[in-house]
Amino acid sequence: MSSAACPRGQLLLRHLPDWLDQPLTLIAAAADFQLQPLVTPGFFNQKTRVWTSDWRLASTAQRLDLESYFISQQAPTEVDGRLVLLWPKAKGEGYWWLQQLADLAIQQFYLLGENQGGVKAAAKLLAEAGLQVSKLDSARRCSLYIVQATQPLGELLPLQPATTWLEGPAGLQLFNQPGVFSQNKVDEGSALLLETLEREVSQLPSTGKLLDLGCGTGLLGAWFLSQRPAWQLLATDVNGFALLATRKTLEANGLQGQCLAADVYTGLDDACAPASLDLILSNPPFHTGRGTDYGPAERLIKQAPAWLKPGGELRIVANRFLPYPDLLDAAFGSFTRLAETGKFTVYQARKTR
Repeated sequence: MSSAACPRGQLLLRHLPDWLDQPLTLIAAAADFQLQPLVTPGFFNQKTRVWTSDWRLASTAQRLDLESYFISQQAPTEVDGRLVLLWPKAKGEGYWWLQQLADLAIQQFYLLGENQGGVKAAAKLLAEAGLQVSKLDSARRCSLYIVQATQPLGELLPLQPATTWLEGPAGLQLFNQPGVFSQNKVDEGSALLLETLEREVSQLPSTGKLLDLGCGTGLLGAWFLSQRPAWQLLATDVNGFALLATRKTLEANGLQGQCLAADVYTGLDDACAPASLDLILSNPPFHTGRGTDYGPAERLIKQAPAWLKPGGELRIVANRFLPYPDLLDAAFGSFTRLAETGKFTVYQARKTR
């Protein structure tokens, strides 16, 4: 039997042999959580469900024939058996998940997380709110608690997820919430990218197809549509919270576009054909948890020519220290630096044929 790749999963596996009597629901697990041990014959054969904001994990669960709920598409109407809430690093995002448990009238669940990721603070918060919190185990710098409530969760906890509305460029109203990049203000890098577009947007064709890759709040795509309303917008993200935010941003500003779960270009096939895009805009992430991960940005750049029309353009903004120039040269043959600050660079690359 293989073990879970992440420390939280390894701790959880220690308890699964004693949990064979009830279905198991994993809540808020991310892509690094190894699901395969949960479907290993003879080890854990009870019903397993996954409820997640990470499309990659939801897709893995589906491939393993596990019941899966991806937050931007659906949510369970009732949950039985053992529930394990994997505490996210963003406290506000954790509150959002607690609100979902409160809405389902859940009164007992397990809390699992990394000690440096806020799980101890979460356990303390729950205890101070009047819930019974007992530590069951700790290992690999992670802790597992059982949480019980004698009253409905919504009556005990200050469950007010910090959803916000921000004013963006061109008077746009941007919806955001915990779990989405740049929650409390317009990101400086994204604003710089839009400044480069503003100088020339009037010269662009009146129609075309735009991919806002890693859409976050929907800022890039919404701003572009506000200037070129006849363009088609495809906004994608691996994060279900981002897709929810982008949909609300578009609706609030009277704009229309398609929001789609995708991992860079994986998942685009049903909505977008290769060599069909006129423009790709992105402020690509380079973090996974607390670590640095260039993988998504590398795939974004390397595969972009396959998705762009001849003459189509990739325009991204990135921290200046990130190693993207060599990737752009290799993928496109050349590129242009459209703007630079002490922190950010905006790159433009065109597909010549």
